[in-house]
Amino acid sequence: MTEISIPQNLSLKRAISFCNKLWCLEKDDSYEFDFGRLQFVEPFTMAYVANELKRFSEANPGTCSAANFEDKTYPAHMGFFKAFGLEHGNKPGEASGSSTYIPLTILQVSEIQREADLQGINIGDVLEKKSKLIAQMLTQEKWGDLVDTLTFSIREIMRNVVEHSESDIIEYCAQYWPTKNLVEVAILDTGTGIQKGLSTNPYLKISNERDALHLALQPGVSGKMYKGVPERKHDEWQNSGFGLYMTNRICRNGGDFLIISNDSSIFLYSGGKQDIECNYSGTALRLRIDTSKITKYSSMLAQYRQEGSALAKEYAGEDAIEPSVASTRLARDFQSI
Repeated sequence: MTEISIPQNLSLKRAISFCNKLWCLEKDDSYEFDFGRLQFVEPFTMAYVANELKRFSEANPGTCSAANFEDKTYPAHMGFFKAFGLEHGNKPGEASGSSTYIPLTILQVSEIQREADLQGINIGDVLEKKSKLIAQMLTQEKWGDLVDTLTFSIREIMRNVVEHSESDIIEYCAQYWPTKNLVEVAILDTGTGIQKGLSTNPYLKISNERDALHLALQPGVSGKMYKGVPERKHDEWQNSGFGLYMTNRICRNGGDFLIISNDSSIFLYSGGKQDIECNYSGTALRLRIDTSKITKYSSMLAQYRQEGSALAKEYAGEDAIEPSVASTRLARDFQSI
């Protein structure tokens, strides 16, 4: 039997490193995950590790067990253990949440589509409502700049899952630390990844996931909206390729932004960017927003949209956007913060 000790502190980099090592283990007849040391876990790392433990268990059916998890009340309450198949604690979405957190929750994409069809509205409208409810629950406010900012960011990420990922689910959880002026939102899927989503755009030259990530973070880059695609003037939800750009700009205004797609990731913060080695299956995002830096919502988005439009026009028309150019533009973008 292979004994696998869960780290004491499942911070971002430690959690990703732990999950990477799972896939380097030698084949064995049984694996035991020991949670005895676990003391600290964040919303994103909880969801990320749960997905990877589930994937590992499915890749090694009938071989995985767990030990020393009974006193881990926070992850049990948040739905962590049942998310990867261990019968302990709440199911994802079972806990009611509070003014400071939203437990691990799983939405079925088919149910979102069904809801849109029954109401005769666009999926974007359904996700707008769900995102606003999440923002309001998290902040315990009905309206305001923070609610609007969170609603925008959550909605745009969820739209990308539905429109591009081919995932059956949207998974999310969140935490608000008012004394730290910090909100963390985690949104994950188990779909095909960013590269596949952008592959339908003939003006993009993409050879791997890392290149795809650099491109996806640029304004005006989309797998569904490019030269030759008719613009639907009365369709406010037609994809414009600005969602990830606007969201990462919001996060980097005092916070940070992580996006993972299969074997690649980019971690963006106010001072620069970093690649973190990973071995995921799907797409995972962590948004961290400094609530003290949220200025008037409309003026902030207008500034980012104006700057993004200027960047997008540099490579409009018949020019294909090269990943190397996208990387350079991303680095240059930090200078405007």
